[in-house]
Amino acid sequence: MKEKQSLCVAYAADDNYAKYLGISMLSLFQSNKEFAEITVFVLDCGIKASNREKLALIAEEYSREIYFSSMEAVVYGLDLHMGSRKMPVACYARLFLASIIPVSYDRILYLDCDTIVRGSLTDFWKVDLEGCTVAGVRDTVDSFFLKKIGLNPGEAYVNSGVLLINLIEWRKEQIEEQFMEVIQRFDGKVPHHDQGVINAVCRKRIVSPEFNVISNMYTFSAKTIKRIYFMDSFYSQEELEKAKNDPVILHFTTGLVGRPWEEKCTHPRKEEYKNVAQASPWKDDPLLSDSRKLSVKAFSGFYRYAPHFLSEAVYRYASLLTHRRE
Repeated sequence: MKEKQSLCVAYAADDNYAKYLGISMLSLFQSNKEFAEITVFVLDCGIKASNREKLALIAEEYSREIYFSSMEAVVYGLDLHMGSRKMPVACYARLFLASIIPVSYDRILYLDCDTIVRGSLTDFWKVDLEGCTVAGVRDTVDSFFLKKIGLNPGEAYVNSGVLLINLIEWRKEQIEEQFMEVIQRFDGKVPHHDQGVINAVCRKRIVSPEFNVISNMYTFSAKTIKRIYFMDSFYSQEELEKAKNDPVILHFTTGLVGRPWEEKCTHPRKEEYKNVAQASPWKDDPLLSDSRKLSVKAFSGFYRYAPHFLSEAVYRYASLLTHRRE
């Protein structure tokens, strides 16, 4: 008899992102009915009661379990030494998963709220975590950042918006203490914030990009990504094309294409997001104004119409200046 599977997923959000959490969670349930059980842990960074009720109703509709864990007791009492760069608590909540999730769970899938799940997570959930603390997808990041957090050029650097986490190792290695040491070493100014912390500490297993197709993968080719971000290692174009054509998880990261809940979004799969949103309790919410910086909006048009060699050179230079100021 085939063993029934149980899936454990975590999100982190304040009230501003509760809606996007709900839409992502709805897509998770829609696309993974083969799991006998799905348990969702919400790292609650200030979600209002009205939105908690909506999230609970979504879980109830699909006969799934949802638990809310207040981050106030976990994070607000800690001295994170964030310096002058204050970030929302939700941005750092995932660092404390080992303290929050019951010890009966040996792994958990962390998802950012700006994702939708459009395929089965069975294969991802079964990824071998032996010898590593997280599994994830390579991010498009300047190699300068690797050096800054103590990694060598070409070392694995993952996008922390989708992470399969080895909770056994996190607990055994007391990894939260290591996270805190990194934050304190940088006086709170860690490059890429919690993502930089995770990459500085964790042993990573790289998985197929289909499990976290970020917006840059639709904007740039594999070769262009390596040139723009001075990367020694990335996925092949064949791997990117396969992932883009049939993503398991779509991650609507900030970028040139905008985001599907905002006006003027040009993401090629924005309608898929809107379809899920239309089935949610927030279906009548209007689109928000385009939140991209004016410089990003201007370059978005420039990139579409200018010769690629020129637009890529400009983007590379602008990215270099912007990122290395951080």
